[in-house]
Parts: sequence; structure tokens; C-alpha cells
Amino acid sequence: MRFIGSKTPLLKNIEEFINENVDNGKSFCDMFSGTSTVARYFKKDYEIISNDLLYFSYVLQKATVENNSRPKYKKLIKSIGLDPFKFLNNIDINNVKFNNNPYVYENYSPNPKSDRQYLKPDNALRIDYIRQTLDSWRSDNLLNDTEYFYLLAGLIEAIPYVSNIAGTYGAYLKHWDKRALNKLNLVELDVTNNNKNNKCFNQDSNKLIKKISGDILYIDPPYNSRQYAPNYHLLETISKYDMPSISGKTGLRDYQDLKSKYCSKQNVLKTFDQLIKNAKFENIIVSYSTEGIMSVDEIKRVLIKYGDSKTYRMKKLSYRRYKHKPGIIKHDLNELLFYVSKKYA
Repeated sequence: MRFIGSKTPLLKNIEEFINENVDNGKSFCDMFSGTSTVARYFKKDYEIISNDLLYFSYVLQKATVENNSRPKYKKLIKSIGLDPFKFLNNIDINNVKFNNNPYVYENYSPNPKSDRQYLKPDNALRIDYIRQTLDSWRSDNLLNDTEYFYLLAGLIEAIPYVSNIAGTYGAYLKHWDKRALNKLNLVELDVTNNNKNNKCFNQDSNKLIKKISGDILYIDPPYNSRQYAPNYHLLETISKYDMPSISGKTGLRDYQDLKSKYCSKQNVLKTFDQLIKNAKFENIIVSYSTEGIMSVDEIKRVLIKYGDSKTYRMKKLSYRRYKHKPGIIKHDLNELLFYVSKKYA
């Protein structure tokens, strides 16, 4: 999935940095999990705690982090006669009945009620049918929570492949991108079985940190003023399927409760300080961009304020080359990795 600040290209580097600084550890917490890429990667090595304030991220975590195997759907298959992925991927959208009005179609694809073009009408209708069907199966006790979240995560992972966007859902394209012409198909996600009691959360990180503890805390907070909630509002709405009141050209849902203080220059340092102060983890890893609103010196001061200054380390990684204009390189963008050991009572 395309995601702001995705760490997919840096997973090996992060692993090397951890191995260079951490002698041993059994648990790993991914505090700002996003698409859960980091948590999924390290699940092979550790018992995982993962968290994110966005609900669509929580859905992905429930399916691939907390869950340890592909669900069997025994009850559902007995009822409908075949695997739900085959059932949902092969529906004839022109011959289905909706339990409720098709909210996604009515608000995010071209139709008599809207001119927004995030999705082609047939894919928007497929999304509505799948969401309504999943909720119906769940209410009829044909799906348990694990099965429900795995199917829902398969839908969330599929949406970017048919979305008419440049990268985020902050705006849609004026002309149809070729990917938007594809037919939506649910994605069957890989699941690593680490035989451990992994847990995921959908909470404010600074509140959750007071309730958990472990060996390795990985912190990858938002690094600039760009809020994630409005940039992924469509995935959030489809995940919740709560049919919210929306506004503006792009159909934004209200996101006041999802605004991150890590995106505020006025609040970020105090918020970060409190996170580190309350962390009951022996090893702390921070991932941050050179374009971030906190400076290297500010991050260092907080880490050695609460950690062992003798263990402090910082490593710079090349993330990508940023182009101001086609063919003209403006500057290099680097990712910074910080480490400190923290003793706590």
C-alpha cells in the first residue's frame, strides 16, 4: 500500500540497527504502526505490540499482527457454499441487493448525487456490497472477529489498486488513472505465525504508553504538519463504514479527534518528551526524517534526559532523492535512526 513515510525500503536497515544496539529482547512494540509494515516484518523475531490512532491501520494490524493464521471460515463456508474471497471477488455487481444505501458509491464516485471521482462506479458499488455483506455475516454470527478483520483488511489493501489518486486521498485526479480502471479484488494477506500472544491497539500513543511495557519500543511518529487522517479519510470511512457526515470537494469526514500533536511544531517536543518519559521499555528506537519538525539535537536531548547517555546512537540512512522538477534533484532525503537504553522502575 502507498503510504506517507512507508518504511518498507528500510526494513533491513532498521533490523541491522536494532541488532547493533540490542543484545536481546523478546517483545517489540510498533507504536505508530501505519500499514503495519514494521510490525509484520519483526513478527518473525518477537512478540508484537502494535498501535495506531487510525482505525484502518488497526484493521490491518488485527488481520496480520494479532492474528497468527489464515482463517478457515468453516461456519460461513457451510452457509454460502464456498470460500468468501471467491464469493466476493466474483459477484455480479449488477445483480445484487444492498442492505442499505451504497454510501461509497453515492459519495466517492461519479453519480447523480456526486461528481467526486475517487473510484469508478462499479468498484465503489463493489466496496459497498462487500462492506454491507461483511457486517451482515458478522451480525448473523457467521464470522468471528478474526475472520471479519482478515476479510476487511483484504478489502482495505485492495482499494489503493483501484483508487484514482496520486498517492493519498487528500485529492482525486481529474482524469481517470489506468489503475482506477482495474476491477477491485480482495487481497489475501500473508500472515506470519510466531506462536506468540501478539496484541494490537487503536489508541493515542501517549495514553497507551502508560499501560504497556516490553523490551524494544520502535517509535515512528508523523514528522511534519501533514495530518494522516485527512490524507487517508476514505480508507478510514470504508473501514468503519459509519456513513459519516462529510464536507468539501473531497468529501472529508470530521477528523478533529484524530489530529496528532506530533504534526504540530508547538506541541511535538512536549508530546515526544512525555512519550519517552512514560515508556517502560529497556530499548528505544526512534525513526525520524531529516525533514521533520523536531531537530536532531531536540530528539537527542529528550532521549538522553530519560535514557543512558552512554548508549545513545544516531545513524543516517538515505531514504530517497527528492526532485523539485522532473530531472532536477533538489536534495537528498534521509531517515534518522536513534537508539538509547532506558532503565525504568
